[in-house]
Amino acid sequence: MPLHQRNPAFHLERWVAGFLLCVALFGVLYLGAVRTGPGQLLDQMMQRTASGTWNPLPPLSPQNDWITAWILLPPALACAALAHQRGPHQRWLILLCGAAVALGANVTTQVIKLVWSGRPTLVSLSSEWPANSLPSGHTTMAAGAAAAAFLICRPRDRAFWGVLAGLWAAGWGGYIYIEGWHLPSDMMAAYLVVAAWTLLGGAVVHHVEARDPELAPLPAEPGIPGGRQAGLSLTLGVMGTVLGLAALLGPVARHGLAEATASPTPWLFLAGAALSSAPALLLSAALIPLFSSETRRLTRTARKA
Repeated sequence: MPLHQRNPAFHLERWVAGFLLCVALFGVLYLGAVRTGPGQLLDQMMQRTASGTWNPLPPLSPQNDWITAWILLPPALACAALAHQRGPHQRWLILLCGAAVALGANVTTQVIKLVWSGRPTLVSLSSEWPANSLPSGHTTMAAGAAAAAFLICRPRDRAFWGVLAGLWAAGWGGYIYIEGWHLPSDMMAAYLVVAAWTLLGGAVVHHVEARDPELAPLPAEPGIPGGRQAGLSLTLGVMGTVLGLAALLGPVARHGLAEATASPTPWLFLAGAALSSAPALLLSAALIPLFSSETRRLTRTARKA
């Protein structure tokens, strides 16, 4: 029997398949929201509604550099504390991987907006939003920092931190929409960019953890690993997405696209807020069981060794 066997807990093809799925969904979103007239119209009407609707949240100013600190500081402190929990063995490799995911996602977002800098004028509102703002840079920043904490934490705590990461990303995505900074599709695209990088980082993290004798295993639990936390994220994500789609497409189905988007309405505001935040929780619900199931296979293999 060979001395070095492929670790059955590490399945690279699953991570690659998830990455390619995120890329495909990003392409569909870009084509629908940027390259079609109805997509542009719905997107920009939701943004216009947000810009003209009062909200009790503190205003966000693009010139305020402290916004970046508010977005990054809590996840950064969490990453430092979580890295300390892992102990000295291979701590820096995991930290480096989390930082690479956050940095890579943000660089990717800026490159995409640089390469596809224009937005075709397909509807009259396009003249008000001529530049391509997809994906949202600030939303990528928030989701990427949260994803770093998700990767750095101990495997047994990853499902819990997956819920927190989804909530942090969703909260900032909704906040940025409400302030009128971005179109809803910009936030959805940011979540997909971060999810793709998280899957790449996850492959590396699990490869490192497979060689880590100090791995903190998942607690024994019936059913799907991380199922409770994934179920919570899925419930919140589905409720928000269904609410957003109903508020957006219900008036369109009843009155037609032209009449439904003739003027800002509370329905468009509700749709934009929901669709700018809920998809982050849907992605969290998909990532939690994937990471947890791979870790459970890893710990089973370690116990047998």
